[in-house]
Amino acid sequence: MLRVIYPLNLIFLVSAMIGCGGSSQPAGKNAAKTGEGKLAIQEVVKPLEWKQPLFEDVTGQSRIAFTYRNGETTANHFSILESLGGGVGVIDFDRDGLMDVFLAGGGEFGGPDKKTIQGLPCALYKNTGNCVFLDVTAKTGVGQLGREKPWFYNHGVAVGDYDRDGWPDILVTGWGAVALLKNVAVNPMAPGEGRRFEEVTIQAGLGQGFEWATSVAFGDLDGDGFPDLYVCQYVDWSWRKHPLCYYDGKTPDVCPPKNFEGLAHKVFRNNTRGGFEDVSRECGLKGGGPGQSKGLGVVMVDVDGNRKADIYVANDTTDNFFYLNQSVPGKIRLEERGLVSGLARDDRGNANGSMGVDAGDPQRTGKAAFWVTNYENELPMLYRNDSVQGRLLFTPFSTAAGIGALGQKYVGWGTGFLDADLDGWEDLFVTNGHAVRHPAGNSAKRLQRPVLLMNQNGQKFRDAGDQIGAYGEDDHLGRGVGFADLDNDGRMDLVLNPLNEPVTVLRGVGGKDRHWLGVHLVAKDNSCIVGAKSVWESAGKRQTRFAKGGGSYASSGDRRMVFGLGQETAGTLLVTWASGLEQSFENLLVDRYYRILEGFPAVAVDQAQGR
Repeated sequence: MLRVIYPLNLIFLVSAMIGCGGSSQPAGKNAAKTGEGKLAIQEVVKPLEWKQPLFEDVTGQSRIAFTYRNGETTANHFSILESLGGGVGVIDFDRDGLMDVFLAGGGEFGGPDKKTIQGLPCALYKNTGNCVFLDVTAKTGVGQLGREKPWFYNHGVAVGDYDRDGWPDILVTGWGAVALLKNVAVNPMAPGEGRRFEEVTIQAGLGQGFEWATSVAFGDLDGDGFPDLYVCQYVDWSWRKHPLCYYDGKTPDVCPPKNFEGLAHKVFRNNTRGGFEDVSRECGLKGGGPGQSKGLGVVMVDVDGNRKADIYVANDTTDNFFYLNQSVPGKIRLEERGLVSGLARDDRGNANGSMGVDAGDPQRTGKAAFWVTNYENELPMLYRNDSVQGRLLFTPFSTAAGIGALGQKYVGWGTGFLDADLDGWEDLFVTNGHAVRHPAGNSAKRLQRPVLLMNQNGQKFRDAGDQIGAYGEDDHLGRGVGFADLDNDGRMDLVLNPLNEPVTVLRGVGGKDRHWLGVHLVAKDNSCIVGAKSVWESAGKRQTRFAKGGGSYASSGDRRMVFGLGQETAGTLLVTWASGLEQSFENLLVDRYYRILEGFPAVAVDQAQGR
């Protein structure tokens, strides 16, 4: 591998750009062996006051006024279609250095029998700074999606630069179709006049073959630099397969996924000419059918250190999938290793009702661990990466990490790793809400509170729901969550898109007086960065952040990487690109973002556009 070291003495201020958005690393010097032979972190970080709020609700200030509708108020069909909800896409569509917000819109039912499925329009909000947004849905053409496809009941959002022109594009999923929205100039002869979106679904080869698409991940699977697609599909629901269920023996309700057959997922190879080819059959995917493939969440990340994007899929009531990427240039080849790696089931050997998913390094081992949200009477699962010498092995770690203290009353959806207090340890956030209208049992509730789990130096997680702020004190019908630093202050903010209630924006306010460092990777020729990683090294301690595709639930987050530094102000940033190039950066100033172009010195981003 080529390794380049940059001692940074001169900092340039520029505007940010965007690209497409892990691997193994030896444990740092602060790691020691326990009696069980596991890695234990010996560092002690003094926690902030436990009751200090880590988020504040800035929805009113944000001017985002939008509600995802599922149609249950227009017709009492109790269809499983109504249960999934919608996602959030974080996208700097105009490349001004501020993260914008795209929201899935959902659908409703019309016609004489109220069985005509009608999609509702999505929305796009431009970030103008200070967490204040401007509705640009009509101006950018995003609102046309619902009018051009009136039957398109939509759910998921994925963001990626599929054609490598340097401008991020959007893929929307839903029942019966997907829609690819290409980011184009309003006036090609005058690029400064702004950007808009043009639907190119058919031209790109994505116009058919979908039954019920949910979550999507962009990532380069075959190593040509162009992002390919993994598309989750759910179950074979239709009006001809529309049973009613009665959990209490008398009240009609939404049926569980076990009443339906699973649909086969899809993999599309980017043909590098502005389109995609369906390679689902030859690439090694598992099929659909009874007990198979009821996909709701997906994340791509390098697990085995070969800088190729591997794939972890959250399936609902069936075994989760883990696809090891064994592709070669021009050919996508995936090997399913969910059961043998320990990622398919929980610590009791059961398949769970899995929805949301993410990858991170909460124990600072340098290896990607997985986190999955599950149904009630099941724990959300943290899978510790215990892989050694090329043998992939994951261990369910939720009970040992204290997560079992949450109980099993939640139905978890959107989720993600974040360092909410900037102490250098990745925490976890989950939004919750039941999938049925009338949950049975004394403890079952349809509306549920979100969960925040604070990482206690890599060994335990503490329930910090009382630190979410006012939003965490109430119950909600949570679904998609977008994780993003909306005001460029190094603290992760949350955009929540629940069912039938207004979108909420929570601004991160934790980690007062603590430092941070942000990294925005831009690969050569706008290649996809999934498979790359960044490592912050200071005083023998290491933090690792992975370039990922997908994640959360039906959503796409801010692809910039943020390191919480506590009181640290000096260290070395190590970047390993998907191409194999390694770069090292020293003397970086903290409390700012750096735009790092592959093979070039780091460049500080102008923070004036943030808060």
